[in-house]
Amino acid sequence: MRHRGKKRMLLAVGVLATMLCTCSACKTEEGQETPENVTLTPGSVAEQGEQKGPEQAPEAQWSYKEAPVLQALTEAGKLPTVEKRLPTEEYIYWLGHISTGKYGDDVQFAVENADEMTGELISEGLFAYSDTGIITSNIAKHYVVNSDFTTYTIELRPGMRWSDGVPFTADDCVFFYEKLCLPEVFGDPLWECFKVYDEKGNTQKATFRKIDTYCFEVSFPQAKPEFLRQLLQQGGICFAPEHYCVNLLPDYMGTDAAKAKAADMGFGSTEEMLRKTVTMAWNMPGVPTLNSYVISTEEGKRDVTGDYYEFVRNPYYWKVDSLGQQLPYMDRLGFTRISGESQKMLLTTEGFLSVSELTGEQVAEAEAGATRGDYRVITWTSTLSYAVKNHLKNFPENCPYEEAIRGIGAAHPEYWYVE
Repeated sequence: MRHRGKKRMLLAVGVLATMLCTCSACKTEEGQETPENVTLTPGSVAEQGEQKGPEQAPEAQWSYKEAPVLQALTEAGKLPTVEKRLPTEEYIYWLGHISTGKYGDDVQFAVENADEMTGELISEGLFAYSDTGIITSNIAKHYVVNSDFTTYTIELRPGMRWSDGVPFTADDCVFFYEKLCLPEVFGDPLWECFKVYDEKGNTQKATFRKIDTYCFEVSFPQAKPEFLRQLLQQGGICFAPEHYCVNLLPDYMGTDAAKAKAADMGFGSTEEMLRKTVTMAWNMPGVPTLNSYVISTEEGKRDVTGDYYEFVRNPYYWKVDSLGQQLPYMDRLGFTRISGESQKMLLTTEGFLSVSELTGEQVAEAEAGATRGDYRVITWTSTLSYAVKNHLKNFPENCPYEEAIRGIGAAHPEYWYVE
C-alpha cells in the first residue's frame, strides 16, 4: 500500500455548484421552473439569484489554461493544444460561492466493492439537476420542448470531443438509441424514458431524428412531460461512442466475432459486454467517455476489481472555470480496496484517505485520531459524517447531501482542490 502523503487536500461538492451554460429558454416538465437564460463569455461572471461569481482575471488576461501534466504532453506533441481540445463555445462551469481552485495531484478513497456508485463520482449526463432541483442542460448545450410535450429538440456543444479526441456529435445520440436501446442489446427492456402508453395501455416508442451535426430530436406519439426526469434516473445517458461501439456490436462485426470479443474482455455474453462498456463505461479501460476522469490504462491501476485502481483526468474534458482553467483540478482519484470497516478506519486515522464516510458509531474514533491523521470530521445535515484529510476550501459544514436532489445514494464531488 502506497501512502501518497499529499498535503492540503480539498474538495468542492459538485451539487453545490449551479449548472449554468449558454442555454436558451425552454419549457421543462410540468410544474418545473424554467432555467434562467445565461450567456457566458471569456472574462465574464454570471449571476443567478443572489449568488455571486468567483474571483476572476480581467478580460484582457483571460485565456485557456490546463493542468501541468497535460501541458507537458501538449509541449511534447502528444496532445493538441488546450484550445483545440475544448468546445468552440466556452462553457464556464458555475462554481457559485466556491472559489476557483489550483491544479493538484490526487485524492484517495477506500471501497469494498466496485459498482455504479464508484462511477457516479465522475459521470456526466446529457442533462443534470441544479442545486435547486431544476433540470438543466449539461452535456447538451440547450433543449426546447414543444407545447404538447411530444417533441424535444436537443442541441449539443460544437467542438466537444470524446476522451480519445474523436468529435462528439448528434450521431452518437441517435446511434445510442437506434442501435443499442431499441434492439435491447444490453439484455434489459427498453428504458421507461423512451416509452409512452396509449389509452389502452399499449407501449409506443420514441423516435430519434438527426437534424444536423450538433442537433437531434426526440419525439413521442403522445405527451411525454416526464422524459427528462426519467432519463436522469438512468444517469442522463443518451449517447455512446459510435466509433468504438461498432467494434462490439454483432450487427456490425458478426455474432461469432462479438462473442469472441466479449470473451477477450472477460465478459460472459455480448449483452454484459455492451451494458458495461456503455452504461458503466467509467470502469472500462480504453472506452471513450465524456466524463472528467477516465479509468487508468496502466497495469496495476486499471482493474476496478483489483486492490487498487485510479481514475485519471480526461484531457478533452469540456468544462472550464471562470479563469479559463480546464477542469477538473486534481490529476487522479485513487481507490484502495478494503475488506471491511476496521481497515477503512485504520486508513482514515492514519491520514491515508482524502475522504472517508463514517457511521455515527465511528465519529468518536475518527475525532480521536484527527490530530495524528491531519484531518477533520464534518457532519452533514443528512446525518452522514465524513472524515476529510486536512481542511476543505470554502466548504459549508451544513451542505445538503445530494441524495435529496438527484435521488441517488452518493455525493458527487466533481472538482477537487489543492492549496
